[in-house]
Amino acid sequence: MAETKGFKQDMVVSIRYRNDLPPPPMPPKFLDIDTGGLAQYLTTSYASGLAKREEPNIEVDAEGGMPIDMIGVPGYFLGDESAIMAPEVQPVLDPADQALLMSLDQLKSQGAKNNVSFLRKTQYMTSSQMARASDAFMRPGAARTPKPQAPKAPPLPVTRDDPENIKRQIQKGFDLAYPDSIPFNPPEAKANPITPQDREAWRNPVHPDNPRLKPVEFYPIIPDLETGTDMASNWQALKFDKPPLPPYKGRRDDRIDVGLLMASENAALMPAWRAAREAFEREPEKFADPGPEPYTWSLSVPKHPDSTSRIRQLFDDSNPQKDDPALIEPLLEESADGSLRLPFERVRVYPKATQDTVDPHRIMALSLVDTNNLPRHSRFRKQGNAAYYYPILERVKMRADRGNLSKTHHNNAEDDIPDQVMVLFKEPNAKEKRSRAEFRGDYDPSFKDEFDELTREARAEEEAEHADLILQEQGPLHEGAQDVNMAEVGDGETAEVSMNGIPRKDRADDRNTPPPPMNGNADRRDRSGDGDAEAEDDGYGEDEDMRDD
Repeated sequence: MAETKGFKQDMVVSIRYRNDLPPPPMPPKFLDIDTGGLAQYLTTSYASGLAKREEPNIEVDAEGGMPIDMIGVPGYFLGDESAIMAPEVQPVLDPADQALLMSLDQLKSQGAKNNVSFLRKTQYMTSSQMARASDAFMRPGAARTPKPQAPKAPPLPVTRDDPENIKRQIQKGFDLAYPDSIPFNPPEAKANPITPQDREAWRNPVHPDNPRLKPVEFYPIIPDLETGTDMASNWQALKFDKPPLPPYKGRRDDRIDVGLLMASENAALMPAWRAAREAFEREPEKFADPGPEPYTWSLSVPKHPDSTSRIRQLFDDSNPQKDDPALIEPLLEESADGSLRLPFERVRVYPKATQDTVDPHRIMALSLVDTNNLPRHSRFRKQGNAAYYYPILERVKMRADRGNLSKTHHNNAEDDIPDQVMVLFKEPNAKEKRSRAEFRGDYDPSFKDEFDELTREARAEEEAEHADLILQEQGPLHEGAQDVNMAEVGDGETAEVSMNGIPRKDRADDRNTPPPPMNGNADRRDRSGDGDAEAEDDGYGEDEDMRDD
């Protein structure tokens, strides 16, 4: 029988997940890579010894801490890698943990602590000094016992889109730009801490895309509250596929700046849109959103080519000459009703338009205002140089249907679009003034008193219109009728009347009073056979018209 001999077998380490790289497409020619030092790490004995010496002290999941299946990561396949990236805004660090971020140089520069006796400088100590040190009442800090403080809860980490973080970032920007105003901030105005990087970026701003660009001038970015309306002060950004107007005298035709863009219902596409809308509202998970309603857009501009400057002066409320009749009279023409109006002619029809809703908090339009280029009466002079922003709610791309432009006069659907619009100017009433100032009244504290006055005027005007409507429905008062107010009516409901010396209440409050007679004739009910005697006992006598009904 053969004698069995023992042999040494090293532990075999197998790789669970192999990802062998393919060989290079071409052999290396000029690369001389020294791989001799790696030979000792490629043997099985080294791996066995490493596994025996070093015990694993970490716990990982089945995927080794690196998720391989990316299907469960939200937004990863849509191009959003924020779920696997570090957050842009780091969580707020507790002040007690600030020492963990100190560098080695900062730790070394602190010097020796006072409670380390062998690092103190050499000195002679007398018996009095030692007695003073041993006496608890002689030590300056011995009598003071620190009060226990309740541990503060660490602040919750915030994200970039958190409303509280946005307000703190805005306040930090104001504190950084106007440091003199920090002592006057209200108590509720809290800002994020200003870092040295923020101060350096404020002193030396750098363009995010082109570092070679240097700032020429600085403008404060503020909202233009006076242009806000009751539609939440949202604007539309219009884009035309081709210039809507040809050049005029070798330059851009500026009538487009004061043009009228009107939208009318597209009768050809509206039935299909309504059907798609109903299907989407009924089963939103099955049908797609059809989007906004299809409209046919028409563009009209002033008839006179050189009328833009006059119209701009007319629309400028701060212009003292805006009510001058000589400003607009040369542009007026007689309309069908005989009044003088400003003519606008239709120049383009856009049967199709692409409407994309955007976030007005991220997409805005900026208007740079320089006081040196403003007239003396401009309302922007009070603020000075500034950049006014206008929130964009929707982007509209106009596409002219060239094939249907020649058929506009033969298409019944487009015959409803007017070829000419006659505009009549008038002063806004109280309700229109209040509607225009609603957005500013909600956000401008300095405008509160004026906005309250506009609200009272609008309410009084609405009540007057309601009263006129009631009078029109009632018609003229007949002879003998008297108009009373609501206060007199309310007082009369609780009053007592006296007839022939006998006080009686109103019939609505007197349940014992019989119902009123029909057709104005007294229905005499003679219980005892003598109707006249009953009438006399009732206190009314023969005058039946004096009853309280």
